[in-house]
Formats: sequence, structure tokens, C-alpha cells
Amino acid sequence: MDFTRATELNAAVIAEIDDAFEYHRWDAEQEKQGAAIREALATAVKVIVANAPACPDRSSAIRKLREARMDSNSAISHHGRY
Repeated sequence: MDFTRATELNAAVIAEIDDAFEYHRWDAEQEKQGAAIREALATAVKVIVANAPACPDRSSAIRKLREARMDSNSAISHHGRY
């Protein structure tokens, strides 16, 4: 269920919202996936810092990579449900 498109607040929608905002401990496989993503994104940020001049666009690029990390973590935590 996509609670962002819900037309009423019923028990199923409430349960999905609560699940989306609850902490989910990762298992070993999820830890491995998260580490691979963190490493790749950190490498991308290092390349950007080393090669792009400091400016608002560079800051935006780095911010988007941080957002990508958070969204990736969510995808792992929720098994791609959101």
C-alpha cells in the first residue's frame, strides 16, 4: 500500500505510516548492501571535492548524494516497499 496516495486514514494506512517511520534493524545482508552503497557514494563525493570548484552547484551535488544515501538506506530497510 502506498500511504502517500491514501484517500482516508484507516487502520491499514496508519500501520503503513507507522512502519515507514519506525526503526528497522538491519540483518547481515542489509549491512553488506548499505556498506557498498556508502562506500560508492563517499567515493563520488571525494571525486567531486577533488575536481569541482567549491560553489553552490558543488554543494548541491554533494547534498544530493547524501540524500541518495538516505533514500538507499530506506530502500534497504523497507525491502523496496516505498
